[in-house]
Amino acid sequence: MKIAVIGSGVSGIAAAKTLMRFGHQVMIFEKSETIGGVWATAYPGVTLQNIAEHYRLTDFAWPFKPENHPTAEQVRRYLDAAVAHFKLDIRRAHEVTALNEAPDGWDVTVRSVSGTTTERYDYVLVATGQYSSDKTAIALKGRELFKGQVLREWDIADLDMFRDKQLAIVGFGKTAVDLATFAVARGAQVTHIFRNARWLLPYRLGGRDIANIVTARTSTFLQPSWTHAGPREMNFHKRWGKHIETYWANTSRMLQMAMGLRRPFRSKEVNRRLELVRPEGPVTIQLRGTMAPPTYYPSVASGKIVPVRGEFAGLTAEGVELKDGRVVPAGMVVLAIGNDKPSFSFLPSPYREMMTTVEDGVQLYRHIIHPRIPRLAFIGFNHGVFHIPASELSAVWIEALTSGDLVLPAAEAMEASAERVAAWKRANTNFEPQRGFTTSNHFHQYFDVLLADIGINPRRKKNVVAEAFAPYTATDYAGVADEYVAGRAKRTAPLHPLPLDT
Repeated sequence: MKIAVIGSGVSGIAAAKTLMRFGHQVMIFEKSETIGGVWATAYPGVTLQNIAEHYRLTDFAWPFKPENHPTAEQVRRYLDAAVAHFKLDIRRAHEVTALNEAPDGWDVTVRSVSGTTTERYDYVLVATGQYSSDKTAIALKGRELFKGQVLREWDIADLDMFRDKQLAIVGFGKTAVDLATFAVARGAQVTHIFRNARWLLPYRLGGRDIANIVTARTSTFLQPSWTHAGPREMNFHKRWGKHIETYWANTSRMLQMAMGLRRPFRSKEVNRRLELVRPEGPVTIQLRGTMAPPTYYPSVASGKIVPVRGEFAGLTAEGVELKDGRVVPAGMVVLAIGNDKPSFSFLPSPYREMMTTVEDGVQLYRHIIHPRIPRLAFIGFNHGVFHIPASELSAVWIEALTSGDLVLPAAEAMEASAERVAAWKRANTNFEPQRGFTTSNHFHQYFDVLLADIGINPRRKKNVVAEAFAPYTATDYAGVADEYVAGRAKRTAPLHPLPLDT
């Protein structure tokens, strides 16, 4: 097939190189001059929360030795090397402005410095990511009164702009806690404003990198999920659900102790500050894991970061106004409040409306396709611990689908399945605008179903002991494309998805 991929972030690159393995002609369109998606515009000092051996293509090692948690510059170097290695065709500064449905595919309209062109493609992959919404200005009440700077994370070109400032940071995601610690290190007076404290996880736990703890099946086996691929896991959760809740309640308390949120013999003032940043509910209510910079909680305890729970309302001449009337003094304000849902402005109506009207993100079937949108798939919206391998596995699943080897149920059945997943997420996890797109630390449950759909053994380790206790890495999913091709050659009948929701 002739396939168009929209976006040259890690997901688009992973899917493109995988589909080229099956002989397809793949073209990647990137609207900016630089590949890498969010890594092309990352704020200074940001590092990967995951470790390098998890965040890589399954069949292409890092060609240089990165940090254990690579920097943005290292990730960009890796992607440049991968593009060269796989000889990917990327059209930079080519923005896809419209998709128009055709009987046998899509007419893809692209704008570049050379003009606007339209070309027919058999299939389209949307790899623009969960965090690709337009960086539009926010209308702020009282902005004309405030004489200081108001910034979003993409406005920060140099961390020294925080030096000795009276700074208010709004939000509680990775960006907010990162920037708060960077600013404290530069002598800023930092007030951290947020509606609700989120779970922040330590980089290390019990002397081990937490990335190697949470990726072992012994960890994910106990994870409550919308699906459990194996009957043993499914029956265990049905029978021992209350005990599993107790386990996670105890685990959550242990994590808080490990991060210094619960310690004896502290002053009332220190405990008051730490109580404000202590998350409510068990760690499992948060789909996405955010790592705590090592100095964040100590800075809160010492008073270098002053936490304020409240809802941002606007600005005054003195600083930030909260909805309850409080005013937080500030000379600089950083709105680290994340992105809205993707706008999918290039999709035609009614498909665009299908993808944008759900408040917490559309729940796709298998986190890959919308049952009502033909010959189009979404790559990298199944965001999770193994984000890049997820994009590769999605591409193999798409190959099975488009080749006729995988026969899907009726659209109504797929929609019902997706809605059950969405209902589980709403009942068991906190709200976020991208909730429908996220698989996060449910990756084993998700990958197991996806692989079984296409006839691949989801158990990737060499023996049962390693399968249970050893941490997974990206390389465990190397060779899936070849395994699929070998299996397809032997089949005499098409595959059908497992009767499980994911």
